[in-house]
Amino acid sequence: MFETSRRPLAHSVTSLGKLRMQGAWKFELLHSSPRHRLYWITRGQGRISVKCITRGYGPNTAVFVPARSTMALELSSQTQGLELCLPPDDTLGLPDQPFHLRVSNLEAQTSLTSHLEKIERELAARAPAMERALTAYSLLVSAWMTRELARQEGAILRERSHRLVELFAERMESQFRTGKGVADYAAQLQVTPTHLSRVCREAAGRPAHALLTERIMYEARRLLLETDMPAREIAEHLGFSSAAYFTRAFAHATGRTPSDFRTPARRA
Repeated sequence: MFETSRRPLAHSVTSLGKLRMQGAWKFELLHSSPRHRLYWITRGQGRISVKCITRGYGPNTAVFVPARSTMALELSSQTQGLELCLPPDDTLGLPDQPFHLRVSNLEAQTSLTSHLEKIERELAARAPAMERALTAYSLLVSAWMTRELARQEGAILRERSHRLVELFAERMESQFRTGKGVADYAAQLQVTPTHLSRVCREAAGRPAHALLTERIMYEARRLLLETDMPAREIAEHLGFSSAAYFTRAFAHATGRTPSDFRTPARRA
């Protein structure tokens, strides 16, 4: 009942430059979206984490993030490209798993750029039958994904140990509001907390506890800025045992109390 401030489940195309202007924490910290996202990076380099698996990217990289999958994106000032958001519509035939592709084929690069630009123009024009046109262009993007995945060129494959990290990420995304700790997730996955933290560190550069804390603190930031929920209710909503504990944890993560974090945004 507290999710009313989410963006509508619809199409959007956003340049990575505009995304960067929204505030670093909104894309650099682990979070998720109810929509599918495709990142088409045409210039620059950095790292992207999907389901707590962190990989580097460079020019002409396509990364697909299914809806409600945890992700974080590192964006430098030199990085250019587009973010395409698509509704969770099964009829589009989108992949059910993330992918990370280095697209070397010039025709494939041009084709994807063209599809995204047509969606962007359609959204700007808001002409009659826009929804049908957006569906048609989205199907072309879906077909592009299928063909590029079938090529098996430039795909960065998952390592066997990464499957455990992905399972942790999936459980974390569905349960991070419950107050569960790393030991609880490890028990669900039938491994020791030490082993879970080790494989998370290998895949994401951070132990499981750090990933879980980051996901919780992203949601805390979002709720403070996008809702009128009192900090006490946010603490309860995120599984903290008390408002005081939440305040201490938030201040440790951000350097500010919840009220200090919220006040500048309210004044703006």
